[in-house]
Amino acid sequence: MSRALGGGAVDVGESYEDAAARELSEELGAGVPVRFMFKFLCRNGVSPVWFGVHEAVITEPLLPDSSEIAWHAWLTELELREVVDRWPFVPGGREALRRYLVSGNEDQPPAG
Repeated sequence: MSRALGGGAVDVGESYEDAAARELSEELGAGVPVRFMFKFLCRNGVSPVWFGVHEAVITEPLLPDSSEIAWHAWLTELELREVVDRWPFVPGGREALRRYLVSGNEDQPPAG
């Protein structure tokens, strides 16, 4: 399973889901539906900000906007877990990723 992190701001009058779909399209050229997972108040960075975390299944080739995306690649969940504390993330990005990884594994039995 591959995961991607992208993001942006919600415009006035825009839902979290619409903003996530718009940002996914703008940043990666992927016009696919998104699914709301959860939101949380992130206290990292300059000031508290609400994070809405969504997921999407992308099967089409990505067309990243070079003015928004400096680098992209598909990483497995294990690879993401290995680099989360070594690579730069936006403020709150690590917390969002960790919360997402936990939320995706709640219904799965423990390994071993």
